[in-house]
Amino acid sequence: MSAAQEGLGVQTIMDPALAARHGVPYVHLAAFAIDVDRVLELADDADDAWPFGWEVFLTEVYMLAHLDPQREEHRALVEDVCLGLVETDPGDALLGAQLAFAVYDAVHRGVWPASLGEVFRSWRARGARFVERLAPLWVDHEALARSLAQSCLDAPLEPPLAPPSRTALEAIVAGAGAGR
Repeated sequence: MSAAQEGLGVQTIMDPALAARHGVPYVHLAAFAIDVDRVLELADDADDAWPFGWEVFLTEVYMLAHLDPQREEHRALVEDVCLGLVETDPGDALLGAQLAFAVYDAVHRGVWPASLGEVFRSWRARGARFVERLAPLWVDHEALARSLAQSCLDAPLEPPLAPPSRTALEAIVAGAGAGR
């Protein structure tokens, strides 16, 4: 996908070609996914008890709040991102790569078009179990999203959260943008 993002010094999903093609919606989506993944790394280091797949869930919450599956340009953006991620070598650790899993889950839960499922042809075997493991997070999703978003806001990230990520997390905490 991309070279090391300036300031983070690690590989991320941020892709200059996709940023040029899809503009601000792509950049904000990628930055959010990257920031959530950065929090996951801190949580893993601290050995905190976060629910399985929380980073996928919170990324999906963002996607559902900010992208409309009925808009062609949003479907194209999501498809382009997923095509790039599915084609990435699994050994490449890209911050933000959980975005593909968030889309996969949204497709299989029926909140994004089934046509996007074709992007994930190679995932069929492991996908059903993954969606099944994420399902409990959607039971009381608004409360969980608020709690997770607040935990992300409280995380001592260096560099700090990107401003659009902070704004989106604050909106989730406030009860706006908690997804469907």
